[in-house]
Parts: sequence; C-alpha cells; structure tokens
Amino acid sequence: MDPTDRLIVLTPEHPFGIFDLASPFLPCVSPLEAQNKMQGQKLELAIDSIRLRYGSQALTRAGELPPPQPWASGTPVDSLTGIGGLPRGRLALFTGTGTCGKLTVALSLLAKATGEFAHAIVIDGGGFDPSALLPFSCEPGALTVVRAPAPEIAGEAAASLARAGAGFLLLLCALPEHWLGPLESGASRSGTVVVGVIDAPDRALAHASSFSLGFSRQGWVWERGQLIGLRVSARCVKNRVAPPLGGTQLEIRYPLGPKKPADFTPGINEVPVHDEESRPRESAAV
Repeated sequence: MDPTDRLIVLTPEHPFGIFDLASPFLPCVSPLEAQNKMQGQKLELAIDSIRLRYGSQALTRAGELPPPQPWASGTPVDSLTGIGGLPRGRLALFTGTGTCGKLTVALSLLAKATGEFAHAIVIDGGGFDPSALLPFSCEPGALTVVRAPAPEIAGEAAASLARAGAGFLLLLCALPEHWLGPLESGASRSGTVVVGVIDAPDRALAHASSFSLGFSRQGWVWERGQLIGLRVSARCVKNRVAPPLGGTQLEIRYPLGPKKPADFTPGINEVPVHDEESRPRESAAV
C-alpha cells in the first residue's frame, strides 16, 4: 500500500455515505441529505420559472407574508397584547380561578364580535346562558352556540368552524390535545379570532396559546351599600405576538337590572393602580 493512501474505516457510528478522503472518518454528504438538496434545488428552479413567467408576485413565501391585522376589540385587553388588538389566527387564553372577571371580559368581546363578524360562535361544555350577553348590546342574529357534551365533540367542532372561517370563536371548555393542532392550522388559514376561557389550562393548551392573560380578583366594588362589581388584576403571562407588556387593573361593573341608577354604567374600565391599601370590606358570595 502506498504510504500516501488513506484508509477509510466504516464503523457503526458512521453509516454508509459519500466520504471525503481529506477527512476519512467523517461523512461529507449522506444519500438522504443529497436527495433533499437535489429536491430543494428543483423546487427553487420551479419557483424561479413561475416567477419569470407570471411575475414576481405570483408566489410569496410564508415568511414574507405580512402578519394579519389584529382585531381591535375596544377593550383594555387591546393594550396588553402589544399589537393593538387580539391576534387573528392565534389562540388567546383567559385564565384564573374563582370569580376573577375573565368570563365577563370574554363575554364583552363576544358581544362586540357579534356586531363586527357574520358568525360569532361559542363552544360550550355546559352552562352557558346567552341571556348573559344582553347587557353588552349583543346582536343575536350573528351568535351561534354549540353545545358539546364531550371534549371530543368540542374539539372537532372548534377545528371545523375555524377551518370554515368563523369570525370569532369563544371556547368555554377544554379541548383534547390532538385537536389543538387542527384548530391552530384552521384558524391560521382563515384568520379566526380564538379566545379560550379556562380556570387552569393543561400543559398542551398552555403551549398552544400565543397570548395568555391571567386574572385575579383584587377586591369588590361597593356603591351605596350595594355590590356593583369587582376590581381585578389582568397580567400578561405569555405573548408570542409582541413583547410582554406587564399587566393592568380593571374595574368590572355588573348590570343591576332595569332599575339601575341613572349615573351607573355597566362595563369594563381600566383603573389606575394605587399604592396605598384600600379599606378592607366584607366579602360577599356571588
């Protein structure tokens, strides 16, 4: 053997491939990598041919597409997303235990959606009352409620409706993990605004969300000896669409019925955060 020749040794750690004699023990290109590279070159050639024939705008890469415009809900939630509204085609979560205002905020978004989208849909696992939307000036003709007695039905319905192009989708129950992928894919294609309300999301649901707000009750709001609402803290716990913007305090005023005081307006308002401690009051069960 010529002393200048190099000996190539194949070991179980080095599968068959195309080797470079300058580096005999490290594979340069494997057959699979060579095939993938060839396919990539063919794809680039096909793309260049289409653009040459039909124009540069005939094909656009997904990474070059502009992000979908956010949906401005007109609520304090818009300022916490960092983009001026709820993201389209993404899953937003409102979380928190007990009476913390997350459902009231979600209902106000749903009522606003009925006036701006042709279809605003609620996926209900049981217990949703459409009459709760009356104080928020809802458009009943645009509202659809899907009763899902089982999580599998809820997941299939949510994924199908997002793929079909529903404008707004409110999830009031947890979805099975294997339906989260189809839901995200369908919403991304159609631009559906998806909001989920759940006490404590599981790991899969928390991972699938792109924007998450955590709600916690700070105290009750009393006026003239009557409980009229609550003060809550809304904190951004996850944000994939913009840098996290911290949190804020919201004052949620409940509807008092047909004989409410003239100066009382139900709704959700952002209130400044005060450092001094508020005077303690007796709690009430609602």
